[in-house]
Amino acid sequence: MRFYKLIVLILMGVMVHNHSVWSKENRAFVVIDGKKSIDDILPKLTNGAGQAKLEKNDVYKDDDDGKAALLVVGSGGDGQKFNPNMPDWQIDVVKNPKEKNEFRYITFAWKKKGGTGIQLQLHWTTNSWGHRYHSGENEKNWNPSIQLDKKPPKDWKVYTRDLVEDWDEGVMTGIAFTAWSLDHGIWDHVVFHQQKDDPLAPQAVQPAEKLSLTWGRLRKPDPRYWLNREQN
Repeated sequence: MRFYKLIVLILMGVMVHNHSVWSKENRAFVVIDGKKSIDDILPKLTNGAGQAKLEKNDVYKDDDDGKAALLVVGSGGDGQKFNPNMPDWQIDVVKNPKEKNEFRYITFAWKKKGGTGIQLQLHWTTNSWGHRYHSGENEKNWNPSIQLDKKPPKDWKVYTRDLVEDWDEGVMTGIAFTAWSLDHGIWDHVVFHQQKDDPLAPQAVQPAEKLSLTWGRLRKPDPRYWLNREQN
């Protein structure tokens, strides 16, 4: 009997160890996933003719939060909200991320009502805004941009992209949420992470471990705000 108990304890230890290793290796920086993150980013999107606000009803349900998203009204002008230099935000995009400010992948969900296209733009210290993704038409012909779907998403769609494969290595400093013309675009579930697995998927880690990192803590991180915090 003692032998079987020992085997069970060893197997439990292996399972816990494997989960801990996954958590350590797939660090994540949450941009949008919950009301707190929206409240944090709204005052920092200081540029663009669009109107940005918290959306509570039409949100991406397939994550742990499912309660808040960022909505940008694209009426007039450039139809976007952005900041090329987010306060204290310096993300190193590298092939083999190890440090807490190093990432390789981005996962995001979006939806578009009206118009013919939607776009997400990333600002780097090299090639400025030359790192874009869009679905539907590239309404203002802002390139380079990778088209993810031929039609704009009428329902929520989620993507995970390899930033190194798409754009090479670099330093990211800003972001733009571009709804373009007519009505609005909505973004949710936006996160940078080190490994390909989506760290905000419900099955990824326990909800208690999913803590958003605020903008000001990226360069001087507080361990309490890391999604992958280590277990004692």
